[in-house]
Amino acid sequence: MRKRPLPLAVVLLYDVLIAALIFLIFIFFLLGLPMLKAQLGSVSAPAAADPPAITVAPSSTSPASAAPPVTVSAEPDASEPADEGAAPIETPVPTPEPTPDTRTEWQIKFAEHFSDELEISENSYRSPNVSVTLETFETQNKNGKAVIYHVADVYISDISCFSTQTPGNELKYFSVAPVEDLDSEANAILSMSGDFYCYQQYGFLIRNSVIYRNDSAYSDVCVLYRDGSIGCYKRGEYTNDEVLERDPVQVWNFGPKLLDDNGEVYPYYDVITTVGMLNPRSALGYYEPGHYCFVVVEGRHPGSAGVDLPELAAIFKQLGCTAAYNLDGGGSAVMMFNHERASLQSNGSSRELGDILVIKESEAVK
Repeated sequence: MRKRPLPLAVVLLYDVLIAALIFLIFIFFLLGLPMLKAQLGSVSAPAAADPPAITVAPSSTSPASAAPPVTVSAEPDASEPADEGAAPIETPVPTPEPTPDTRTEWQIKFAEHFSDELEISENSYRSPNVSVTLETFETQNKNGKAVIYHVADVYISDISCFSTQTPGNELKYFSVAPVEDLDSEANAILSMSGDFYCYQQYGFLIRNSVIYRNDSAYSDVCVLYRDGSIGCYKRGEYTNDEVLERDPVQVWNFGPKLLDDNGEVYPYYDVITTVGMLNPRSALGYYEPGHYCFVVVEGRHPGSAGVDLPELAAIFKQLGCTAAYNLDGGGSAVMMFNHERASLQSNGSSRELGDILVIKESEAVK
């Protein structure tokens, strides 16, 4: 049986559909397929190490249309001002190293008494190592006679500031010199008559850490130890070995010990009559390591009659000392401050001395 041919309209419709299908396939391969590949490539590609550059082509209407494209980096330019909204980047400031405190224990403890710069006045001396304040008092003794005495309040930075001086810095029997010469040789800030060692043939004697005699003392002794403490001992209350074990710097032989172990005045002093009478006096007082006082009482002249031992001890008790020791007085008693006499020797004389106690600048800083 023969098939009838399709109508012409149907054939033309088929032809149009086939042509449209071919056109769509052509458009797909021309445009759609590249776009699909680009889309798939952007999803699978790894992130770029550096942000992509953005190329801006000049507008065709711009006068510079012939200029090449301008490339703008996505990274911020250091020359451009930072975004006002962004937090500022703070550079960490290194912590400075603390300055070490090189002061001595006594300089720290008594800081208010020392001065960074040298300060000298008529009655005071202050430096980083030494503080001396000199005061003069007028009173009356038990007989109602006028008495003048001088008190030097002393703070030192280390034990080298407290020394003794002898003629030529040697110890010889009957070797004496004017106090001005001894004071100058020692370069003293403050000085006071000592125990007149050169007239003593026996006893326990140490000067500036050197042991000159290690005999049994016939009198009370006063010991300055390297740690700055002072011990005053009655005869028979100590042994030389006990003292030596504590590293003594000075041992003075004269006495007596003026205050008991509680800082009180003794009711009685066992001394020869002349020592116990009204006399000019020189004596050493102790508060604590690094803090001392020198006391000189004038006597045997119209302005001052001198004091006895209980009156001398009472001065130290009033000052608040914990220990005190009587040194060679009489015509020897004298004090020097800033190389000038701060007191009168008895009867206006100028007896030469065998030794002096000295306050000077620290040897540790020389």
